Amino acid sequence: VGAGFARARSEERAMSGCKSRNPRVNILEHNAESIKFELRETHLSVANALRRVMLSEVPTLAIDLVEIHYNNTVLNDEFITHRLGLIPIVSTKVDKFRAWYEEDEEDDIDEQTGLPIDPLTEVEFTLDVLGRESEDNDGEETTVVTSNDIVLDSLHPDVAPINYKVENVKPIVIVKLRPGQAISLKATVRKGIGKDHAKWNPCATAVFRVPPAIRVNQQMLSGLSDAQRQQLVDSCPSRCFRVNPDTKEVEVQNADRYTYDDEIVRKAELLGVGGAILVREKPEHFVFTVETTGSLPPHQIVLGALGTLKKKLNVLSRDTARVLGEQNFREGGGDGFPMEYA
Repeated sequence: VGAGFARARSEERAMSGCKSRNPRVNILEHNAESIKFELRETHLSVANALRRVMLSEVPTLAIDLVEIHYNNTVLNDEFITHRLGLIPIVSTKVDKFRAWYEEDEEDDIDEQTGLPIDPLTEVEFTLDVLGRESEDNDGEETTVVTSNDIVLDSLHPDVAPINYKVENVKPIVIVKLRPGQAISLKATVRKGIGKDHAKWNPCATAVFRVPPAIRVNQQMLSGLSDAQRQQLVDSCPSRCFRVNPDTKEVEVQNADRYTYDDEIVRKAELLGVGGAILVREKPEHFVFTVETTGSLPPHQIVLGALGTLKKKLNVLSRDTARVLGEQNFREGGGDGFPMEYA
């Protein structure tokens, strides 16, 4: 079956004109909140698949169930529940949890004992705050309930809202209380993916763009006056070009800012030098920008998406091999019963 599948893929690639690719990644910028990297020598469909998986299928933790014990604030129960669900939860330990869609998977084995490890399914937070009088609240009558007021599960202190009780960092506001108002609830944290609900989406944004390849024909532009060259440069709204003060030539100063508006190309045509500036997309070249909500480090979002993509491709490869094996069995005179593959 493996040889037949490989042969079928080879024939299909030859018929469609596809070529084998060796994707390359180059990290351009990386910090605690975002990552910018180049993905080269791969197809547009692969880049878009990576972007979509980062948004919808990288698992994180989020508050999924809220049990309100008491609430006489100005916000109703559903409003507070929604606000709690959108608080990013630190998800670096998300692999230790099991979601509802993973119930059929086998348990991990403890290397020391050889016994199955019981996976976590949920962690519970509590929140109990009473609106205080002004003398107990620095002269203000309003008590601000924030993510720092959430009481964590003592067995799992690593599972917490982002920036939990971090000095000089403002927490996330949940609700405001007047004296006499109170909020008491229990919140359950579970594992999930953005495809089920946006609260499990680890990305504030995940986008990619195709960088431009810009060619300037200096010989064609040599017939323009200095004023016309300046007009040509000024016609570009993204300010990617400039006139060199020494050589008086039109130069590209920041190609990454180009937005494919083609204004400078049309201006060149109006000045009678159409084709002097050519802009094309760089083939098989994509620049990604990924910003995190704080639940996962940005590089871990990318790695998690790649891991999910790999699992999907393995399932596709296995199922395709199974279908081809059944087809070959029938064509070879089999009785038509499906074959089982491990």
